[in-house]
Amino acid sequence: MSAIYHFFFKTSLGQAGISYSPSPFRLTEICLPRPTKADVIAHMKRYRQGALFSHPDAERAAEQIQAYFNGQPCTIEWHLLDTRHWTSAQAQVYAAVAQIPYGAVRSYGAIAREVGSPRAARFVGNCMARNPFPVRVPCHRVIAGDGRLAGFGGGLDLKKKMLELEGVTLDPQGRVPRKMLR
Repeated sequence: MSAIYHFFFKTSLGQAGISYSPSPFRLTEICLPRPTKADVIAHMKRYRQGALFSHPDAERAAEQIQAYFNGQPCTIEWHLLDTRHWTSAQAQVYAAVAQIPYGAVRSYGAIAREVGSPRAARFVGNCMARNPFPVRVPCHRVIAGDGRLAGFGGGLDLKKKMLELEGVTLDPQGRVPRKMLR
């Protein structure tokens, strides 16, 4: 894989960024919106100073992420993600989460059961905490079994905003109603 480059862009919720390899094009990281570009840089795991470069596929990926924050599903193609560093178990979890429909939620335990490891809810949570492709692998749609909005790299306020953007309503205690959980 070649050098890592970065592309920064605005969304309706703030500055965001992506890291990618240009040849062949593969996304290596998506950084969710933050108040400033400096905040995005501080949260990017693969950021290297001075490696800024525009690429047509990076611009298309940014447009998809911007569209998501304007109320449309994200349709970045799976083959554009750099998944080389995932274990097979991580790949199963990320693939299962990627199948959660727009506007739906699943519990950590439900994902664990779906991938054939019913006692691996904590592993699912660890995968979500390390998810390099939020929005495309919609970790914000994974919640606690009791409907709580647990853990999110962008913060729980952003997780709530993203779920509400998708039409998920929360009860007065800030939980997803049980009827929405599968």
